[in-house]
Amino acid sequence: MVYIKSCKSIYKKEQTNMAASDLALIPINEVIKDIDVSEIDAIICATVTKDYVYPSTACILAGKIKASNAFCFDIESDFTGFLSALRLAYAFVKSNRYKNILVAAVESFYICDDKDRFDDASVAVLVTNEKSDIQIDFIDSVTDGSALENCYIPMGGTAKPYTKEGVLNKEHFISIKDSSIFEEEAKKAALYVKDVLSSNNIEPNYYIPSYSSKAAYDNFVNALSVDKDIVYSKMEDAHSSLSASSGVALSMALEDGFIKKNSKVAVCGYGSGYTKSVAVISIN
Repeated sequence: MVYIKSCKSIYKKEQTNMAASDLALIPINEVIKDIDVSEIDAIICATVTKDYVYPSTACILAGKIKASNAFCFDIESDFTGFLSALRLAYAFVKSNRYKNILVAAVESFYICDDKDRFDDASVAVLVTNEKSDIQIDFIDSVTDGSALENCYIPMGGTAKPYTKEGVLNKEHFISIKDSSIFEEEAKKAALYVKDVLSSNNIEPNYYIPSYSSKAAYDNFVNALSVDKDIVYSKMEDAHSSLSASSGVALSMALEDGFIKKNSKVAVCGYGSGYTKSVAVISIN
């Protein structure tokens, strides 16, 4: 079995100008306060807004918490970053080779000047083989690689390196082709979640969607066709935090009592047409 020993987050409701590693460190310090960091086998950090192109933000975090025995890497999975990192950690622990994987998802939006679209946030969990009240039962995800220009950063990679003109034109910032894509993707994500859960004979007691806008949240709930009372709504008006969104919502739902004991929860991630993911966890 694979468990989550601790889940903590911070949602800033603004753009902070903090380095991603500094923002991630806030919930990480809460998650690791009762463990020996030398026993952390790996650190996986999901982020689009990393501290540097190189080294990885996970590597920087390992240095800051002195986790000298951990192997570290970042992943970029856009709006499903937290769930993608969780899926990797789940597989590592399930392999019986590793015992403790620290997962972080963080976004600090220096790469966006749209203050009405994105907010800074971070979440951290410790995935372990040590029994706890939160058990990971199932994770699935899919990717649509055909939606490149829906939401991306045009400049800064090998396809289009940095130029002075490009920086002046803010091509190193997030570019959104059409904001309606978030609402449409929410519908597709709900149908995907319904299909995956039905195919695997899973009936959750609660649903926790990632957040991006009120319209996207409403579309997701309506397409899901379940009682709204079992869908977490605290973040329905929140601005997106990309990789961190679904993890932050999960952390809040755990802390505010929305999730009851002896229940199954579907944590759902979706975004601008790239990725969709669902994780099912049991709360005991």
